[in-house]
Formats: sequence, structure tokens, C-alpha cells
Amino acid sequence: MLACLTSICEHNGKNMSNSLRTSYLGTAYYRMLQTHLLNRIQKCGLTANQLTVLGVTTAVLVPLGFMVHPIAGLLLLTASGVADSLDGLMARHQHQASKFGAFLDSSLDRLSDSFYLLGFWLLLWPDPRRMTATLLVFTALLLTLMTSYVKARAESLGTNCPSGVMDRAVRVIYLIAWALLICLMPSAGSALLWIGLIIYIALTMATLIHRIIHVRRLLLDSRFPKP
Repeated sequence: MLACLTSICEHNGKNMSNSLRTSYLGTAYYRMLQTHLLNRIQKCGLTANQLTVLGVTTAVLVPLGFMVHPIAGLLLLTASGVADSLDGLMARHQHQASKFGAFLDSSLDRLSDSFYLLGFWLLLWPDPRRMTATLLVFTALLLTLMTSYVKARAESLGTNCPSGVMDRAVRVIYLIAWALLICLMPSAGSALLWIGLIIYIALTMATLIHRIIHVRRLLLDSRFPKP
């Protein structure tokens, strides 16, 4: 199964992030942000870096939201994701994109990822199989962080790294959709939590393996160029 998922990543995941952004829904989403939110936020005097901090601050509240009610967790998760979309959009719109801004955004994204998954772990806590749930959520977090690290490390070596199926944008969309399903079908909440977690782990692991294989191939080709 994992080999099949890795193959899917290799054939369909290379331009996933770009295709999402340039798709009809992606274009409509960013147009909505620019039309209805960006100008209002600019009038408040917020900078792109402040939006980045606001996004991670909202992410910290996601676990608390899930403790109150899944809908509260969903709303906070969505708000954090929107803030994460807006910071880059604002930086480009104001022509203030910087290396430090990219560094700050990437670093704080790892914190946000951790708090998102912590929220789902709290939803699983009442389950009597909480030890298994804890191990699986820890595995999901480890794979998430490793997927991001492999990309960052590859790029630091001057090698391009494909996005794969579960790049960060897709992971956030997946988590929002997962939480939405839990809210819409509370009677199946337990099953949805377990199924969603297993699928998340499988797709993230496949993405990680695909990135490692791709980078290894590029680095070996650069070390031993073809005649």
C-alpha cells in the first residue's frame, strides 16, 4: 500500500501545490482573500510578519477549541489557516517579501502543525485506546516535521524538492476537511478520527519517502554525472 501511495506522490504530487493555487477553487479563494480581507487588514496596520505571528497564536488555541467543542476547534483551525495564507499574500502585495519573513513563516508553521495535531489528539483522548492514539498522533507529528525538514535541508543543499501529495497547504486543507466531517457526523466521530488519522499518516509517510528518493536521485546524479 505504501509503495502504491509513494508512486501516486511521484506521478501526481509534483505540482500539487501549484495546481491547487491555480485551480478554479484556489484562484477564487485567493481572490476572496485579496478582495474582502487583505485591504481591511492593511487598514489595521498589520504587517505580514505580524499576521504570521497571529496565525500561530490562533493555532495555539486550536487544542483548547477542540476541548470545548469540535466546531470551535474547526473555526480556530480555519482561522489559523487563513492567516497563514494571508501573510504571504500581504508580503507580495506590499512588495515586502524578505528572507527573514520566509524563515519566520516556515519556523512558526512547524509550531502550528504541532498544535493542530494536538487538537485531534485531545478529541481522541476519551477513547479507551488512548495509548494507541497517542502513538499514532506522535507518529503523524514526527512525519509532518520530517517532511518539512527534508524539503528545507534539500533546498539548503541547492537541490529542488517536490511538494508531493501532502505538502503543507494540502495538509491544512486535509485537517480542516477532517474536522468538518467530524462536526457534520458526530455519531461517526470516533470512526472518523481513527480513519482520518491513519490516512493522514499514510499520505504523509508516502510524501516523505518520495521526497527522500527524489533528492537522493538528484544528489547522486550531480555527484556522478552521466557521460
